[in-house]
Amino acid sequence: MPFLHHQFLKSNISMQKFYRASLTFKLQKTAKKPLFGIKVINALSAILAKGKFSNSNSLDLPVPLKELQAINDSLAAAFSAAMLAKNQLELKVATIQWDAAFTLTANYITSIAKGSESFISSTGFVPTKNETVTVPKVPVTSKFKAAVHGYAYSVS
Repeated sequence: MPFLHHQFLKSNISMQKFYRASLTFKLQKTAKKPLFGIKVINALSAILAKGKFSNSNSLDLPVPLKELQAINDSLAAAFSAAMLAKNQLELKVATIQWDAAFTLTANYITSIAKGSESFISSTGFVPTKNETVTVPKVPVTSKFKAAVHGYAYSVS
């Protein structure tokens, strides 16, 4: 029986969960973003108080925590001002800044989380639930058979 390469590949690939910090917060209504921001800031503050993450990575955020707090406060203030004065430009600018800062932070958390769902949750972000990554299995054979030009060979 001829050896089919795609059968080998198919049988030696498994799907493993690889969690990431979800970026769905960017799709939230503007009124809910500051509440999410507070949750993340509080979780990161608690981790900073300890000095290190549970997996021994130090916390070196791409956007410092004080700056995240200021951006979050700015969005909340811009939202309130937009509701009173109907000035949407300031709100749009604050929303863009907020999205950029929290996206950078989420991507950083993903990079140091190494796929850990609990690690991502501990930072206040929501881990994704359905992103998977294919991980090849290392083939283990006790006997190897190959056919070359119609001649069968076996290796034990």
